[in-house]
Amino acid sequence: MRQHTLCRLFVLTVAVLIPAQQMRAAVTAEQRKEIGALNRAVRSVASLVRRKKIDEAESQLKTIEERLEKLKLAANERAAAGLKRQITLQQNLIARARNGGKPPTNVVSFEKQVAPILTKRCVSCHSNNPKGGLRLDTFSGLEAGGSSGPLLVIGNPRTSRLMGRLVAPANRRMPKNAPALSVTEINTIGRWIAGGAKFDGMDKKAKIGTATTSKKPSPRPSVKIALATGKETVSFTKDIAPFMTNLCLRCHSGNNPRSGFSLATFEKLMQGGDTGRVVLPGNLDGSRLWDLAGKQDPIKMPPGQALITRTNWNNLRTWIVEGARFDGDDPKKPLRDLVPTEEEMRAAEFAKLTPEQFEDHRLKQTEDIWKRVLPKQRPRYVESSEFLIYGNVPAERLTQLSDWAESQGKALRSMFNDRDPLLWKGKLTVFAMRERFDYEEFNQVIQNRETPAEVTGHSVVTPDFSDAYIVLQDLGDDVDPQTPGMQLNLIDHLTGAYLKKGGGKLPEWVIRGTGLSMAAQIDKENAYIQGLVGITKDALESGIEKPQDLFADGTFAPSQIGAVGYSLVSYMRKAGGAAKFGRFVRRLQAGDNVTAAVKSVYRADLRALATAFLGSLRR
Repeated sequence: MRQHTLCRLFVLTVAVLIPAQQMRAAVTAEQRKEIGALNRAVRSVASLVRRKKIDEAESQLKTIEERLEKLKLAANERAAAGLKRQITLQQNLIARARNGGKPPTNVVSFEKQVAPILTKRCVSCHSNNPKGGLRLDTFSGLEAGGSSGPLLVIGNPRTSRLMGRLVAPANRRMPKNAPALSVTEINTIGRWIAGGAKFDGMDKKAKIGTATTSKKPSPRPSVKIALATGKETVSFTKDIAPFMTNLCLRCHSGNNPRSGFSLATFEKLMQGGDTGRVVLPGNLDGSRLWDLAGKQDPIKMPPGQALITRTNWNNLRTWIVEGARFDGDDPKKPLRDLVPTEEEMRAAEFAKLTPEQFEDHRLKQTEDIWKRVLPKQRPRYVESSEFLIYGNVPAERLTQLSDWAESQGKALRSMFNDRDPLLWKGKLTVFAMRERFDYEEFNQVIQNRETPAEVTGHSVVTPDFSDAYIVLQDLGDDVDPQTPGMQLNLIDHLTGAYLKKGGGKLPEWVIRGTGLSMAAQIDKENAYIQGLVGITKDALESGIEKPQDLFADGTFAPSQIGAVGYSLVSYMRKAGGAAKFGRFVRRLQAGDNVTAAVKSVYRADLRALATAFLGSLRR
């Protein structure tokens, strides 16, 4: 529908903007009378459509178009602009009616619909010794344009030179010294351009209209894929596929790729196109792809402004010379799926680091972050086997935090049966901020966010461990129902950092609740911990529609989620033991949702587990 609208708007806009001084001939009384009669006839077409007499409406509309053509208003086409708008409107209503009331989705065929119009109205002047250097007797000529530039702006009939000349005022309109194309013909060409100006023939250099879309292309030859040996200096997946995906797939994919050459998969790349194979392994001069994309001056492919870089040029050359080998897992796999994402490439780089290099990265990263946040304050740090404790608190406080962190690390290893050499590659940085202002400044500079009053710490861990740190406001050691104290704050967010390293999408209640539940094992008399159950009960008083909503993210406010998470996790650990809860978390990290993980580990559904939890809370 959008394609129809684009073309109609283009035609109508041009018609409306034609200056009055360009109208060179007055409309006769007889012509004006006929236009009035045709306007009344168009209104009767609308009535036929409403009564679902579609065939009759279409026949009458065709008669109206023929009568309009006979008026020969080429010198004063503005007189019939309103009538043409009504004809276009009724054509679309008829198309909708035939499509069950929905906008028509048919694709315009170049060979079947556009080529006959060009052959009938344009080729006589634009074939041998063409005017303006423009040949329209072949698709390649139409594609190339003439001395005034390209004719087509793919997808945009409004800015295509071809459409502009077809609807221009009579003194500049094409075909010259001949009647204008009909509204139907112009709309057909406009819809073809809006739909991508696709060529559906067999040979772009053949005379238009002589090819057939019913002829099946000859099957592509089977090719032997040469696999990479590991000794190549250029990788197809890392060096060739990325630029081909970005620059070439637009034209060379889909059901009708340009020149029959598809880059949808590596296998199709090696099979070639209508002219045969385009890559001959080890034979640079014999490879048509290199001739077009690397050898000609100027470079022919890719067309337009999207040129390959010098690095692309060198890599393509080397890849062909080294045997055009494939280093992916499946040559039938879509080319887009072979291209690694930025995250995957970064992860691959970090995977190459030795433990010592990873620790050097962590220390440098920590120093850089601190300089960004508090450049005028000199930090202190203490390093242990698993942690880098870094901040502006006293040295003895850093040592105390290091001892607490090592103790919690051992508890996590035990609970989750973790036998990795390091809990976090490169260690985990613990930023200890002396003042509330320091912690808020960290959030503003690094996370670009404001800090709610109840938030006193957070964790950041990426899957590749390029980032692995927690940030804590030093809350001191005094504990009350509103203040957890520094040890509990550390355990809470250090546990969150551990859970995040395992991947998956863990609910916030699991992340916060696990840390608080583990902290409660250390200090069961902690006033802050004892107050969490009361906060949970207050949160539940607001009401939940279904018991299982307890487990959904977004059910509770940020100020409540820690308390609700603590209550849920404590119940699950008590009901099944720490080991079973550890298996539940690992299921989430493996990709299970909460429903599936509960069913797999606890052999229950969410409703049953939630009901049991609520019952225990009341008791």
